[in-house]
Amino acid sequence: MKKFYKISVSIVLTTLLVILLGEGLLRFVSKTNSEEIRYKEIHCLYGFSEIRLCPNVKDKFTRNDGKTWDIQTNSLGERILEEESNTTNLWLIGDSMAMGYGLTTEETPAFYLKSKHKINTRVLAVDAIGTNGILRLLKEGVAKTKPEDQPKHIYWIWNPSDFIDDEREKRGLKRYLYPIHYQLIRNSDLYRKLLPSPPTNVYTSSGDPILYPKDHITYTNLRNFFNDPSLPHGKISILFSWGMSKSGIPDTKDPNYEMAKNFFNEQGVKTIDLRHRTEVLFGEQKQVYIPNDGHPGPDLSKLFADAIAKDFLNLP
Repeated sequence: MKKFYKISVSIVLTTLLVILLGEGLLRFVSKTNSEEIRYKEIHCLYGFSEIRLCPNVKDKFTRNDGKTWDIQTNSLGERILEEESNTTNLWLIGDSMAMGYGLTTEETPAFYLKSKHKINTRVLAVDAIGTNGILRLLKEGVAKTKPEDQPKHIYWIWNPSDFIDDEREKRGLKRYLYPIHYQLIRNSDLYRKLLPSPPTNVYTSSGDPILYPKDHITYTNLRNFFNDPSLPHGKISILFSWGMSKSGIPDTKDPNYEMAKNFFNEQGVKTIDLRHRTEVLFGEQKQVYIPNDGHPGPDLSKLFADAIAKDFLNLP
């Protein structure tokens, strides 16, 4: 028994030594963090499995096409335009598209709404978040906001990436183990080398789009979203346009937009369909998508802002 104990301790210590040496060697070789790792570091873990933007962030990043973009957050972890933001009754929710991933502050929908239409916008959006995450984010925003500052209307820039994000939602034992994985992936070069994460914010389709069935988890989550009694029903509108296909053009072959639009209409939710106008912009060779990425470019961002402003300013 004593011999077994010594062997076990020896194995454990040797393993730890190898891990420490490997970690040290990789950190010495990798003198600077990649943009992907740096971007992960401005995200914080909420609860067991939800990733959001960290509070009080002010940083810059370089896209794959070499262009630099900046991001700034307030004490709540919400992307903002400047240090001091005025209260607003227009809220923008969603994932990376609403957040303005890859866009400079001056290219985001919130900036165009303020600079062109004089409308301040509160942005409750996080990249790579699913339907349930957006619901929790919005419910917290509503619960923590004074009655006089509640939104007059909420706009959700939606896209079919939720079908993938919702499938990846952490459940069961995986949900409780995720915090360990999260800390290791942020802090250990060796762990990242042994268990590389898939690239974040990959919006471009990797193949021909498939039609998700009506019993898909996303539709279940959406029903729960629109039936949640704590939300201001009748004050939420959905915007969507074409995403970018793998070939770099609007993904007009994706059938999920039409099915989702019909679903939203069945739920009594207003939709603002910008697909045709997106095709027109693309035909005019505007910056509809971020190159080699697929997220909205500045011209699609401006289209979102114009459509929101037109609807918001004509509300009763």
